[in-house]
Amino acid sequence: MAEINIGPEHLFIAMAIVAPYLLLVRHCRYQRAHTIQARFSERPLSSMTVKEAHEIFRELRELEFPYTLHSAMKLSLLKTGSIPTMTKLFVATRQLNEKNASKRAADTEVVLNEVHDREPGSDSHLMGIARMNYLHARFRKAGKILDEDMLHTLGSAVVDILRGVDRQEWRQLTDVERCAIGVFHKALGDAMEIPFTFLPSHETGWRDGMHFAEELYDWTLVYEKVAAKPTDSTKYIGRRLVELAKVNVPAPLKPLIEKVVITKLDDHSRISMGFEKPGILVYAFARGILNVRKVILRYLSLPRPDSKAVRVLNENPDPKTGLYTWNLWIEHPWYIKPTFSNQWGLKAIMVRLFGNGAIPSANGPYKEAGYDLRTIGPAAQETRGQEEMEAIFQSLKGASYATGCPFHA
Repeated sequence: MAEINIGPEHLFIAMAIVAPYLLLVRHCRYQRAHTIQARFSERPLSSMTVKEAHEIFRELRELEFPYTLHSAMKLSLLKTGSIPTMTKLFVATRQLNEKNASKRAADTEVVLNEVHDREPGSDSHLMGIARMNYLHARFRKAGKILDEDMLHTLGSAVVDILRGVDRQEWRQLTDVERCAIGVFHKALGDAMEIPFTFLPSHETGWRDGMHFAEELYDWTLVYEKVAAKPTDSTKYIGRRLVELAKVNVPAPLKPLIEKVVITKLDDHSRISMGFEKPGILVYAFARGILNVRKVILRYLSLPRPDSKAVRVLNENPDPKTGLYTWNLWIEHPWYIKPTFSNQWGLKAIMVRLFGNGAIPSANGPYKEAGYDLRTIGPAAQETRGQEEMEAIFQSLKGASYATGCPFHA
């Protein structure tokens, strides 16, 4: 076997190649953060509008921290399984049983992504909010969904975004980015008619989005500790939600995946849903993976270019059907277009080998043709409430809530 000799000249050549790349990464890695921060270098954060906040928030979701922000949405949905008033309703409506869970999860994420990613004030954005408001309305009127639960759901999204980035990402959020998250969610809460009377500054008002986000963050964590209690419904719903996370992974890895998911929960949420605390080795494994990822992104990876933006939703509907498809495959391929890559790509192969075998197909059982925001949701509600939804939509459109700043006229 030929002997391989590595001399100083080889090391010099390697360093001559690697060093400029590392310097380029160092130069470019924070440019997006600096650019976002510079937009308010001569303006107070209190002047940030909803549209400006959304532009920043979308940059974070699609370019800067797509993995963490989309994971934060899933974690917030999982944590609803720790609140007894919510899980009692889920059990009563049978929307998270074994038969319906995958569609309910897909519908929820579709609507939330429509609200988060479409241009504020656009028809799709407002229709997503109108659909949420309509589906919640009868339960709120009946007292089955409490105002506190609505505020907790909104607050949980803020908590998981802020905490997720600070704990898992290669850099911290800037004040401008925190403000944008607060502005966006304040405007969304207003549109969803969520009362903020539980927050300390509800009478005097908030200085800016960052102030609002901080108060909502603190209130949410306190509320969770009081409200999250183990019941039969929290244990059942918690189990159903965690099952969704591991359905299409190899069987030998399912126990590890479950334990890694559980490491993301606070103790009160974990106990409420009936899960045992993972061992120290699982926590070490999960932290190790995150730390390696941080180093790779911070020191070895160039920023994601605009051409590689992570977009969950497709920009335009199918010209023939008028329906939208999306790119996020959860348990079953709900609303996933049956393209060659979706039928034979890596995800499809994983499903064929280790999952439930459900692959998108033309005229398949998972509405692969797409969704209509006016009908998405439980089957019993697909053909109901059109007039109510249209009234909500027109009210939102007339209010122009997405213009200006939600804190200052």
